[in-house]
Amino acid sequence: MKKFCIILCSVLFLIFSCSPRTEKKVVQFQSMNTWMSIQGWGNENCKEALEKAKLAIENLDKSISTTDSESKIYDLNSKSLNADKNSVTSDFSSQVFQLAQYSLKMAEVTKGAFNPCLYPVTKAWGFTTDKYTVPEKDIIDSLLKNTDYKQVQIQESQLNFPGGMMLDFGGIGKGYAGDIAIQVMKEEGVKAGLLDLGGNVQVFGTKPEGDPWKIGIRNPVGEGVIAGLEIQTGAVITSGGYERFFIADDGNKYIHIIDSENGMPVNNGLVSVTIVADSGAYADALSTALFVMGKEKAIEFWKENGSDFEFIIMNQTEDESLEIFYTENLKNRFNLIENVADTNVKKIQIVSK
Repeated sequence: MKKFCIILCSVLFLIFSCSPRTEKKVVQFQSMNTWMSIQGWGNENCKEALEKAKLAIENLDKSISTTDSESKIYDLNSKSLNADKNSVTSDFSSQVFQLAQYSLKMAEVTKGAFNPCLYPVTKAWGFTTDKYTVPEKDIIDSLLKNTDYKQVQIQESQLNFPGGMMLDFGGIGKGYAGDIAIQVMKEEGVKAGLLDLGGNVQVFGTKPEGDPWKIGIRNPVGEGVIAGLEIQTGAVITSGGYERFFIADDGNKYIHIIDSENGMPVNNGLVSVTIVADSGAYADALSTALFVMGKEKAIEFWKENGSDFEFIIMNQTEDESLEIFYTENLKNRFNLIENVADTNVKKIQIVSK
């Protein structure tokens, strides 16, 4: 589920100001197939700390990329593809192994709405190569047999699964990378930081002016920012189908988020799901999962499991107007931008338990 973008076209936009008296360090780079920006405020070694955080992200990418022939995951997937039905086993670094464990845990929690084993199907649609195609139903059905995350066995630092299965951490990797980068920055003495990892926004520490961090939520059906959100710390991560999609010869639009039940790109009316949580990995996985679930199931999931996350869900109706639903704890922190002239907002509803 990777995508190319530039900062101005990210899923989220940053809205904040910095005092001219505050020394800010910035590192910008490209990794995980997207542009990234890390900002930090702290001691005299702040710039070096940001460089170490950048290196941590790049090293993770080198391990988990599905398209880099030098990565561990690429090698594992290639071996699995050629293994027929023989089992495939691989050792991982502790960092990647923890990511794999957590990804499988999130698959269990979301009952497969988030699925790190969906790569055979994603690849068949061309979302990993940008060579888009609409696979025949019998091909999709055949590939779905190789996406059952419950078949992955975990033992010590090893994963074992049947040949033909493949792993993809694209739906959680950037959030996990942000968590790692923040840990590095804190260990290096950075007092406050803001990360924009291709639209995944994570913040920590006290903003130089002392007021909350202000994050802009992108308009999924129009231009610019549709709403603002204030947070003190944590991750604000959005999944949407408006950046990575294709229009097929049949005239239909197919987005990059795949439903693991039928192997088809999601088409349930949702256009944007934003998760607010402490952990980037958690928010990243949930933003995908709730998008796949659809509005009603997503709301129900939050009511049953939402003690540690909040959401903002945007749904497009048949008349192309927009419905916005957000959780009650965001009531005093979420505000719709007044000048959204090109967007017909039909309903704004606070969801409570």
